[in-house]
Amino acid sequence: MTVVGLIPARAGSKRFPGKNLALLAGRPLLVYTCEAALESGVLTAVYVNTDSREIAEVAQFCGVSCPVLRPPALAADDTPTRDSNLFLLEYLLNHGERYDAVMVLQPTSPLRTAVDIRRALAVFEEHAPCAVASVSPVAPRAWLGELGPDGRFDAWEGAAPVYRLNGAIYIHRLEDYLDDRPPPKRMAYVMPATRGVDIDRREDLEYAEFLLQRRQSSAPSCALV
Repeated sequence: MTVVGLIPARAGSKRFPGKNLALLAGRPLLVYTCEAALESGVLTAVYVNTDSREIAEVAQFCGVSCPVLRPPALAADDTPTRDSNLFLLEYLLNHGERYDAVMVLQPTSPLRTAVDIRRALAVFEEHAPCAVASVSPVAPRAWLGELGPDGRFDAWEGAAPVYRLNGAIYIHRLEDYLDDRPPPKRMAYVMPATRGVDIDRREDLEYAEFLLQRRQSSAPSCALV
């Protein structure tokens, strides 16, 4: 199976300007995803999808190329990620590159590892045909609920954990992605909450730095689970 990894990283961000190049432990955020993608060893090709020459240069320094810059019209705050990725995929198709599957790796998930990428792809292959999205646990169902119009809290029933999409990994069959076609089934790859951090605000970056420092300090004796 051939799989192309796409790293969507536009220059703008309304809530956190320049976040894809914001420094995390002294390195641009984008670097962590580029390195994990390459280290995974399971991606046939990896490309960054950006409108920024600066972002493209940082990616190139990591060994990930940007074959074409996306136009400004595909780099707005409300541009769907899929639309911008289609621009790059169509460029690749027109240049003779066609893959069986596409894996989307958002740079705002810097704590996702090469191991996560390999394991998520294994889920995709095991349950094919399907799509895969990474998720992280939030809390037991009974800890969550809904607020009524009068402010009353109605807790959900059950003790099973509730999961959230963490944005770290999405895998689709290429044809499904190109045609915006629902997959036969959607599978989840479960990541610990400590690796499923999604950087949307500066506070998220500070939390990620704390977790990264803790991971690095315990690396010799701490295996991924």
